[in-house]
Amino acid sequence: MKQIYVLLLVVFLPLFAHAGLLDRAQQLGNNFPKSPSREFRLTHQISSNYEYEVLIPDSQTMFYYSENHPAQVDSVLFYFWEENEWQGPESYIYPEYNAAGMVISNIMLMDLGFQMFPVMRTESFFDAQNRITHFNIFNIDFDDMQTWIPSTRHHMVYGQYPEFEVFGWEDGWGDSQNYYHGTFSYDSSGRFTEELTYDSPDSTNWVLSSKDVTVYHPQDTSTGADVINYISQMYGSILFMSDLDMPLMISSATSYLRENDSWIPDYRTIYEYDGSLRRIRQDEEYWDGDQWTAEDKVFFYYDTNGNLSSSIEQYSYAWGWEDATKTEYFWEGFTISNEDLVQDISPALQIKAWPIPFVESLNISTSSKLGGIPQISIYNSRGQLIREYKDSDSVLWDGKDSQGRDSATGIYFIRAWQDKASAVSKVIRVK
Repeated sequence: MKQIYVLLLVVFLPLFAHAGLLDRAQQLGNNFPKSPSREFRLTHQISSNYEYEVLIPDSQTMFYYSENHPAQVDSVLFYFWEENEWQGPESYIYPEYNAAGMVISNIMLMDLGFQMFPVMRTESFFDAQNRITHFNIFNIDFDDMQTWIPSTRHHMVYGQYPEFEVFGWEDGWGDSQNYYHGTFSYDSSGRFTEELTYDSPDSTNWVLSSKDVTVYHPQDTSTGADVINYISQMYGSILFMSDLDMPLMISSATSYLRENDSWIPDYRTIYEYDGSLRRIRQDEEYWDGDQWTAEDKVFFYYDTNGNLSSSIEQYSYAWGWEDATKTEYFWEGFTISNEDLVQDISPALQIKAWPIPFVESLNISTSSKLGGIPQISIYNSRGQLIREYKDSDSVLWDGKDSQGRDSATGIYFIRAWQDKASAVSKVIRVK
């Protein structure tokens, strides 16, 4: 299972990022829900497979939240079901947020059999309106486990509202590279209804390759600004894909391929809603040459609070439909205020640490509005004190503990405090 998961990360995710923008949004929004109430947050989800009508657990995802900002995911842990029990955690994901609460980076660590290693990271950049402008994915070089290799890059170019374009680059197999360019058409609400994708091997010679057409539900009230805000959040959260739900209701989404100057249907998704406008069914179909053919369908179920409680996916076989997978969602109630949604833009004490991840040494700098010099302490992932600095607001940590012993690969926490103010920053060391 672990080897398969690594393969999905380093191969499938970049290809997924190359899919149409609407296609990515629809898939992520359907599978990872957000509560309709601000009083609930997702704690974990369990995915299981049906084997001869018996439900067998497969994977579990656990979500942990920031103490200071309880609406924000602080870390995500993944477990796999093997030998009749949960194994792991097999991997961790740690997001980092900007002052507006947008995810600006993620780093994933995975258990490779002998210790946890960073294997993938993302970085996102936003403009003054908190619209995503650049997004990058990096994979670790498994030959030296220290070098980050770019695998995917996206660039969003905004024009007069609601117009924008997407330019992308993706590292293909071997020495191949793929470039793509997405342009959009819009309705009167500013929602994009059609995406045209152009491909190129060199970013110079462009060929029209695919088209995605979206039809919105008559009662959908979203605007182009809502969609852009969701897309901006989606990119930042693409590794752990939690706490996201599309701010739009789609009736159907159809993809076409360009062949001999004609559009050939490829696949489509049809959505069904109940009287409360909750998505209750999703049908996937593919074009077999002269008609649409059912491939799979998903049914969504909700609890008394309106939170998604489970989804069941069915596959189509020659003898009929059979349950294939089930995902169960678990929620908890919590208290949240408007202040919890956005970080304090100018806290009394701040920490800056770079580079992340680091190999040999880490620069640590603090800034304080209180005057004087804060105390800096470094802890390992178990909460054990590794090193302390009391005489400088800017230090270079050489990766050693107070006894001069070299620290191991892993996660460390940098804490600074002064009077009643404190700040914590999470860093990762690779060797």
